[in-house]
Order: sequence, then structure tokens, then C-alpha cells
Amino acid sequence: MSKKPFSAAIIYVILGLVFIALIGTRTISTPEIWTHLAQGRTNAPISYVETDSAVNTSHMYDKIVYGLWNAGGAPALIIFNVIALLAAFILLLQVSKKWGGELSQGFALLISGHLIFQGLDVGPRTMMMLFIALFVYLLSTVKKPALLFGALIVLQILWANMHDSFLFGPIIVALAAIQSGKTANRKKQQGPQPGSLGILAVALLVATAINPYFIKLHAQVLANIKMPNPFYWGSLFKEYFHAPTHDPLIFLVLILGAGGLITLKKQLPIMLTTLAIIAAFLIVRSVYTAALFAVLAFPFMVLSFSAVGEYLTESLKPLLGKQANLLKPATQTVFALLVILSLIPVVSNCAYTRFGSASSFGFGIQEELYPSGAKAIIGDPAFPEKAINLAADGGYLAFNYGRKVFIDYRPGRYDIELLGNLNAMMLGSTKAYNTLLEAYRPEAIILNTLAPSSAQGLVTLLSRQVWKLAYFDGITAILLLDKEEFAPLLNNTEAQAAGLARLEAARAEYAAKASKGCRGGNPAELIGSGKIFLALNRPTESKAIFSLLLQGNKTIPGAWIGLGNSQLMLEEFDAAADSLDTATRLAPNNLYAWISYANACDRAGRTAEREKAREQVRSLAENMRKEAGEENTDAEEAQSDTAKAKSTALQDITIPE
Repeated sequence: MSKKPFSAAIIYVILGLVFIALIGTRTISTPEIWTHLAQGRTNAPISYVETDSAVNTSHMYDKIVYGLWNAGGAPALIIFNVIALLAAFILLLQVSKKWGGELSQGFALLISGHLIFQGLDVGPRTMMMLFIALFVYLLSTVKKPALLFGALIVLQILWANMHDSFLFGPIIVALAAIQSGKTANRKKQQGPQPGSLGILAVALLVATAINPYFIKLHAQVLANIKMPNPFYWGSLFKEYFHAPTHDPLIFLVLILGAGGLITLKKQLPIMLTTLAIIAAFLIVRSVYTAALFAVLAFPFMVLSFSAVGEYLTESLKPLLGKQANLLKPATQTVFALLVILSLIPVVSNCAYTRFGSASSFGFGIQEELYPSGAKAIIGDPAFPEKAINLAADGGYLAFNYGRKVFIDYRPGRYDIELLGNLNAMMLGSTKAYNTLLEAYRPEAIILNTLAPSSAQGLVTLLSRQVWKLAYFDGITAILLLDKEEFAPLLNNTEAQAAGLARLEAARAEYAAKASKGCRGGNPAELIGSGKIFLALNRPTESKAIFSLLLQGNKTIPGAWIGLGNSQLMLEEFDAAADSLDTATRLAPNNLYAWISYANACDRAGRTAEREKAREQVRSLAENMRKEAGEENTDAEEAQSDTAKAKSTALQDITIPE
């Protein structure tokens, strides 16, 4: 019995898989994990604004995650996530080997890793990738209809109970049925007939109803699509880094795909091609669908790499003559170098720093992003039951403090008007503030300072005089109504000192790391506190924080904006103009950066630069109006209220030098 000889080219696939495994080996920073843990523990509603009959679209995944957490904590979750991720790509490699060799597969793995890097974290989206890969693999390799029916129906039921992407199952099988119909007239056709696959697609659709919520699950999926907000992707302070809304790598892949269509000499597989077209449509609309794109388009990426590579090789042979033999080893060398150059910033944490992520290479969980240090206040029996929190803290509060929360990051759960009022209240709208106060009667407000509107929200809430700051540690700010019953919490100087000590410890730790550049990571406490101090008209403190941030990473647009506005408040006009000029170059589409730059140039007497900045402000504002489609009266009211608000200090809480 002959065995297939081992191919040394498999090393390219192994290198690609190593890259996938290492980008998945990162500390957990997504706030969504806490919601999964909270629901995994009880599978009960965690918000007091949702109904008791709320649908949990990931209840089985939540149970798995909760069990793993109890067994091995964050490392167990990360290992499970990496295994699922690797399994998905290994299955796709089996499908794609018909369409390209090991080098093409390696390049596809490398590209896929880069595409999913920013949004990759522990969560059910990895399970989505695995289920799609399983469906594509089984439909491409299993020939016996009975086996296919049994396997896919079981997988479909599991999928429907783990992630709201389960409708892709029937769609993939329907595409396989169309593909089978196109080849039905060929000789010696193997595998299920189109009629059988059509029946299977219907059976899978019916099987999705096998869940605790029956067809209410489908209604929730529709609500998730129609009302995706509040939305989390990549990092709690992503806006601070102003990452581009479109990844240039996406367009490279799309061009490569078009090249594959043009140069391919084989007949195109309908199922794989259609999935790639769906993926391309989704990724062009939103970079947030990168994980879905990677798994749907992977076989076609391999096909395109192979087809384009063969075409270029054949085209260059007449020109290069004998030197054409060097093309293959040169390409192999380039691939190996690309893998090495891709891995170095990942394991050194520079990639996480550059993309504005709170994660780092390794195992663990970034618990400091949430109210982890506020137990003395939130855990006190006197802390009010009704509190408003931002989406970032929802899951953490539910799991770690066992309390009903206001909102979290689950899509399709919360009324659009409620979310709009919350955002408008944070920006200073009196109308929104009164609406929320009347509807929910909160006695506490928990702010995560990393949220875009949190700094302004803290200022405007304190300016109303009825709220007092009970706790602040750089990440979490807790406000309580100025009532006698909350006096012990408001006067808990020990808890207040502990919060400020935590902020000082974070400052000292980052100061020691700043000389290491990007390896120092992104200190969330400094990012949050810098914004707060600036909003509270404390420019000396905010300038010190932003300057320290820029010592470690000079490419953070948000830090340059903060530094420039701090300098502007300190009447260092020329320095402010220079800092804000840098901010506009790093984030050319940031309206706030240009407004600040125009103000700084005006105060510094730089007339020509001021007019240029004002023109850019008008252009960006016009584009924003066109995208919005209508005037936002609440936003106008918020701006008016904010302008009237007095600057507010941190009352009796002092900040260490």
C-alpha cells in the first residue's frame, strides 16, 4: 500500500496556522465576555429595562464559557477560543487544497489573520467561524446523503443555540444544492442530488426552531440586525486612536479576488464563489464583518492566490528565461519573511498598541477596564438598587456584583429612543436627562471614562448640583444623588483614596514603561483620566497625562488632541497649535481636532493656518450633515446646555502629584 509522500511545502501551512494561533493568544479585553458569564450562570435577564421573556441567542455558548471559567479562568477561555479558531481554518484548508497549493494556503492564512486581528477576542463569533467551516467542509467532502443529513442537522441545532448567525447554515446548503444542479448532467456525478440538498436546506431551517425560545429566537435575530446599537468592536477606546473605517488590506484582497476570476482556468465552484461574493459585499459595507469575511472567502482567497500566481509565473517566464526558476523560491522566502515580520509586533505587543487595543499577547483578562476597584462603594449595602450605567460596564456589573444593570453591549435589546436619550444626556441635553430621570428614577450613575461621551457626561451631570462624585480611579466615576442616606458613601474617604491610589499606581507603572515605546501598551487609566481632567478644566493634570501617553506612543491622535487643548487652556498657544497640527495629520477626518486646531491658530495669531483649518471644519461638518440626513435638535440643545454648564472640580477628592 503506497503512502502519499510528505511534502516539505506543508511548512507554509504550519507557519500560517502558527500565526493564527498566536494572534488568538491574547488577554481578554472585550466587555461582552462578562455578559456571557453572567448569563451562563443564570440564563436570566441581566437588565432591569428588558422583559423577563428576553431571548438569549447564545445561551449554550454562555454555559460552556461559564463552565470553562470555573474550571480554569481566563486562560481556559483563551485556549478554547484558539482551538475553535484553528479548527475552523484547518477545515477550510481541507476544502481549499483542491484549489491551491500549500504556499497559496499559507498566504490566505496570513491575510486572514491580519484581517481578523483587530476584532478578534474571546466570544461566540469564533464559534460562528467554526460552524461555517464545518458546513462548507462537510458539503465539500461527504458523499453519503444520510451521513450529511445526520451531521448537518445536529450541527444546525447546536449553531442555533450558540450564535445568531445560524441562518447561514440553510443558505450554505441551498448554494450547494444549486451547485449540484449545475453539475447534474455530468457523467459519474457523485454526492447528494440537488433535490436532496434542497430538502436538507428546508430541514435545517426547521431545525433552527429547536431551541428554548422557538421562533422568538428568529425575531430576536431580526431585531439584532435592525438595531445593532450599542455596538462594541476591537477596543473600548478605539475612537481615541481614530482607526480608519476601511482597512486597505480589504481592497487588496478584493483586487486579488477579481484577479482570480480573470485568470482562473478551472470552472468556478458556485458555492464557494457565491459565499466569497456575499463576504465581499459585507466587508465593503462594514469592516466589522472581517471575521465573517475571512471564513466565507477563505477557499476563494486560496483559489485566487493560486490562479494569479500561476498567471504571473507563466507571463514572466519568457522575460526571465532561466531566471524564472528563482520565482518560486523567491516567493517562498517573501512569505517566510512576511510571517516573521507579522509575528514580531504581535508577541512584542506593538501591534495591540498601534491598533488601540487594550489586550496584550498572552493569557489573562483586562479586568482593570471595568469597576473592579469600586467594590467598597458598589458592594456597600447602602448603594442604591437603581443605577444608570454605560454599556461598557453592564456585563461586568451583572457578573461581579450580581445586580440588575441598565444596559450592556447586546444588540437588539434596548429601545433606540432609550439609547439616544442616554447619549444625549451625556452630551448635556436637559430634555433627555429629564426623560430618563422620570422614567427610571436612578439614584446612582456609574460612568466608564473610556466611553466617548463620558467626560462631557461627568461635567454636565455634576453641574446640575444634585449629583456628587463618590469615587474616581481613572476608569470608573460613580455619582450619587446628594441625599442624606448616601452620606456615608459620599464621605468614604478610604474608598476615594484607594481609587486615586490606583490611578497613581497606573501612572507610575506606565512612566516606567514609557521608554520601551509601544511595548508599554495602552494604559486605560491614563486615557480615561486624561479626558476627565481636561473636561473638568484641570489642564495641568491633563497635560501631564497626555504628555506621558505620548512618551510611549507618539501616534495617538486622541492624546495629541488632549495635549493641544490642555496647552490651549494653559495659554501656551504656539505649542497648542503645533500639537493640534500633529493631531490633524494623524486623524485628518476628526472634526474635533480641526476645530481645536482652528482655535489654537486663532489664539497664536497664525491667520493662514486658521483659515485653512476653518475651511476643513466646514467641509467635514457638511459631510457629516449629508450622512446624517437631518438636523439633530437634541444635539443642538446639548451643545447649548454644555456651553452654559459651569466648570466643575472634583470637590473634596484630591489628586496625588
